[in-house]
Amino acid sequence: MKGELVVKRTTIRKVEDILRDYPKIDKYIEKREQELRYPTVPRDDNVGGGKAQYKYPDTALNTLITIDDDRRINTLKRQREVIDDCLDGVGRDTEVIINELYFKKHQQYTIDGLIANHMINVSRRKAFDLKKTFINDCAKGFGLYEI
Repeated sequence: MKGELVVKRTTIRKVEDILRDYPKIDKYIEKREQELRYPTVPRDDNVGGGKAQYKYPDTALNTLITIDDDRRINTLKRQREVIDDCLDGVGRDTEVIINELYFKKHQQYTIDGLIANHMINVSRRKAFDLKKTFINDCAKGFGLYEI
């Protein structure tokens, strides 16, 4: 373990949650963009006098600026980018492990099951090391690692 980054269990759980959401990130982004484009404006029950309390957005420009500046959308895009970058740098065995454990809607195999069914061609220890390395790389990309 000398010189190796030690990641806290809570950080590992956070990364795993982000990985499980990865297949849905595009839907989350689209939903958030729709919320910004078509905001729901509360109904005005003030019949009669007074100033208008709620005004509808007046231009598409406001929506574009809001979408570009939206923290949630930018966070989701950053998460997608980090995961994509981490996936680009791994081998087939790591891809199979991460896809099975995190990206599938209904996980069918554990790491032991992947090995037993010859879906990955590494030892049990190596498989867990591949998973750990991938999660550590994602944690670094997300800025979640502790020193």
